[in-house]
Amino acid sequence: MDIVHKSQVTQMFTSHKRQMFRVAVCVVAAVAGCAALAAKPAVTVSASLRDGSTVKGDFLTKKITGATLFEKNLALAPSLVRSINFSGTNGESKVELSNGDHFAMTVSNDVFAVRSLLGNLKIPRASFRSLTLASRSATTKGGSSGGLVYHCTFNSREEVSRPKLGPHGFIMAGDFTKGVDGLALHVPPYTSAARFKLPPGTIGRKGTIEFWGKIDEGMARLTTGGCPRFFEIICYEPRDEISQDWNSNNGTGGAGLTFRIGGLPVMASSSFAKYPSYDFIKDNLYGWHHYALVWDADGVVLSNGTTATAAVFIDGKTVLTTSAANWNGPPLANHRSFLVFPSREDEMPSYARVGYSIDEFKIWGYAKTDFQ
Repeated sequence: MDIVHKSQVTQMFTSHKRQMFRVAVCVVAAVAGCAALAAKPAVTVSASLRDGSTVKGDFLTKKITGATLFEKNLALAPSLVRSINFSGTNGESKVELSNGDHFAMTVSNDVFAVRSLLGNLKIPRASFRSLTLASRSATTKGGSSGGLVYHCTFNSREEVSRPKLGPHGFIMAGDFTKGVDGLALHVPPYTSAARFKLPPGTIGRKGTIEFWGKIDEGMARLTTGGCPRFFEIICYEPRDEISQDWNSNNGTGGAGLTFRIGGLPVMASSSFAKYPSYDFIKDNLYGWHHYALVWDADGVVLSNGTTATAAVFIDGKTVLTTSAANWNGPPLANHRSFLVFPSREDEMPSYARVGYSIDEFKIWGYAKTDFQ
């Protein structure tokens, strides 16, 4: 009897362990399933509306659908899309994907759903000027989310006061001339033209500033004081800046094309001891040229396989680079700053000695190196 009893107890104990093991496996599987669901990145959106409003929140629309030249019925997962810029109210748009691909698309969604602080909103497609999307898991520490965070077209006074994407601005002077896409802002010499207040986080530890610039016909001459300076981002506390100059002496021994970004060595194409020139644009001195400043605290990988902390591109080609160890991004990243065209007020009107036109000024939250 004792032997039979012990055997029964052993069988019961073994059966109990097996059941507990099955339960444990189920719990682990459930936790893994929940983790997989949690790891699925939520897509955030910053939307610019045609009435000048900006709406931010979670993007709830499951698919972005429409037609392109290469696919009549295209459906895009929002996590693949970086930005959509609408050229009209009938769905015509330019789409950029997260890998840098871009193409024209006629979007067919009637509405887009956004979860904002105001609740769940369904906003008609025709009300949008642009959408900037980003996976929450890709958000950079202390900076922007990886998409387009600022875009001024300079098509009119109204589009300077209310840019396509980003904070409202204040236009003080200048007029409008033919640009690379619509109109552009023309800034005469010694003139403060426009000013924007950038909230903390607009500039991150990685990013890109790109624009089109054109020097006034017959005005090109390199002296001190901006010939021209196209833009400056200035933060007064802490004192820091991001800026560009054509200059004969930038105050640090550099000349020619100069770019500054806080915490990194100044990039300059020449030395003030030599005769500086408009070297990178001399073949078309008074034409439109595309400028881009790109930075990444983890390194910008260039087309030749090298890495730099920051780089300058002219017309899509790398022309200047700089590197520094233990750099964690521009000091102004987490502070309020001001974007000014061409320079901060305490330098004016003695600065900016050559007039220019500027168009399509954009700030991105990632290091963009493809400027087709």
